Amino acid sequence: MTKTQLEDEAWQMEELYWEYVQKSDTVNYKTLWHDDFIGYPSFGNGVSDVSKIASWIPDLHKDPNLKFLYILHKKASNAIEDVVMVFYDADEIWTNKQNQVVRKETYKFTHTWKKVDGKWVILGGMAAEKKQEVLNN
Repeated sequence: MTKTQLEDEAWQMEELYWEYVQKSDTVNYKTLWHDDFIGYPSFGNGVSDVSKIASWIPDLHKDPNLKFLYILHKKASNAIEDVVMVFYDADEIWTNKQNQVVRKETYKFTHTWKKVDGKWVILGGMAAEKKQEVLNN
């Protein structure tokens, strides 16, 4: 595969990741991670292994009066041999029953993907909230 093809496949996996998040499908979401994953998630104060990786998803959907949506903003990707690093921002948006935005947060993400036994998995990553004052500049 070419560098571009690898990067495109990894980006498709990021899109699948967010489809699972939006559907609150933690079972399939957990299949995206390598068993030996370690990362620095936006939740908590430290690094996490794969055992806690889906713990943030139910909170997105806890208010039955709000609908969770997202918009992805791809910033960069880089394939080095068979490993692909993807960098992007994600707008997390909640709308009410009238489709009015009641809350929006933006996070920056990086994931490192590798195909293992023919299946893309995340080896490592990091997420952090983007500060609004930076977003407005």
